[in-house]
Amino acid sequence: MLKSLSNLQLNKKKSDDAEQLVEFPSSSGDDTSLITKLRKGYQLGRPALVKKTGKYRVTYKGLSHSERRSFVLDLFQTLIDLKWRWAILVFVLTFLVVYFIFALIWFILAKAHGDFDNLNNPNWIPCVERAKTFADLILFSIETQTTIGYGTFYPNTSCSGSVLLVFVQITVGFLLETLLVGFLLVKLSRPKHRRHTLMFSEKVCICKENGELCLELRVGDMRKSHLVDTSSFGIFVSEKVSKEGVVYPLYQQQMEFEAHEMQDRVFMMWPVILRHKINEHSPLYELTFDQMLSNTFEIIIILEGTIEATGEICQARTSYSSRDILWGSRFVNMVDFDNDNGQWRANFEKFNVTVPTPTPKCSGKQLAEIYGISGQSDARGAGTDNSGVFRRSQSQILPPMSAEEPPSKASDRRPRSYRHSRAPLSFGGFHSQHLEMGRTLNVYK
Repeated sequence: MLKSLSNLQLNKKKSDDAEQLVEFPSSSGDDTSLITKLRKGYQLGRPALVKKTGKYRVTYKGLSHSERRSFVLDLFQTLIDLKWRWAILVFVLTFLVVYFIFALIWFILAKAHGDFDNLNNPNWIPCVERAKTFADLILFSIETQTTIGYGTFYPNTSCSGSVLLVFVQITVGFLLETLLVGFLLVKLSRPKHRRHTLMFSEKVCICKENGELCLELRVGDMRKSHLVDTSSFGIFVSEKVSKEGVVYPLYQQQMEFEAHEMQDRVFMMWPVILRHKINEHSPLYELTFDQMLSNTFEIIIILEGTIEATGEICQARTSYSSRDILWGSRFVNMVDFDNDNGQWRANFEKFNVTVPTPTPKCSGKQLAEIYGISGQSDARGAGTDNSGVFRRSQSQILPPMSAEEPPSKASDRRPRSYRHSRAPLSFGGFHSQHLEMGRTLNVYK
């Protein structure tokens, strides 16, 4: 049974947007770790909470009838939130109902006036000339409200109430057309459609940047009219159990992202990389390499900005799960200078292209402890005397190595739980000083 659990295939439906499934990595170790992942993972192979397109997978139930009446009080927003097929149906049915209601009023007026009892009387003056059936009155109602005026049917002023009814119908028609046209215009120009031209990278990368473990993704804007005052932030969603034993299946924690040294501000004139530092303030700080791939969380990225042309606020969203994480990779540069045109050029063919980079397979906390120990030893070994001259300690002065003595391997004083962290590959382009430090710490092989 345990072996069958390790062969679970939880991504039977494969679609980019409709079924963004999160799957468990293949288990090469004991089955106990897989059972733990199945028990603790809040996803369990279900579709992600937020689609790649930014739509939520959240439904509401248990609302009473009195609570649902609140949607009627906010009718205009309710109509805007309708899907297009229902919005068009409401648009058409509203006009048909109004045409029918006024045709019925004209029919009652003509019936009370006695028009249908004097159809064969040539001297009789009806309320609506040449209208003999209810269908004729429906056509007359449409002509009156739309001000077409074919001339086939027309009202007579000798019928009391006809002039007032024409005035009321035309006024209601103008008001109705104004509201419905405004409703369609607002629905067409909603700022949420601006997000379709905002791009998020398909994957997120975890790599080292300036000595810190970082999570990176790339964002870009395909339009030349860019968003103004753009900001970004992330939400880390996972299961959390409080000290009192209360279980929160979708617990939210803030994640701070920055582009270069702009904090949360994003200048979208060219594609930029958003970086989240996995430090003591990050919810990813204590997650190890295996926990990063164990399907116990989801990262929601939100990008907000003001549309330059309309001044409306636009928000774009996407999400990433364990299947979207590339450990030990970083995005390639996609911006260069075009000497022929004298302009900077962004090549969107490289938007999702990544390259491997040496990255230790450990958590941000473990990496900070490893380099913290190294930094403390350097601080103890180096110093300045009273004259301000920098002098090396005896521990930093390497004695000359004789030909008979083989090079001794530096002892690893780290805790035993950290000694397994090794990068799977080595790269010749990596700086020799970093490689030497990695070999000494037994992080890079």
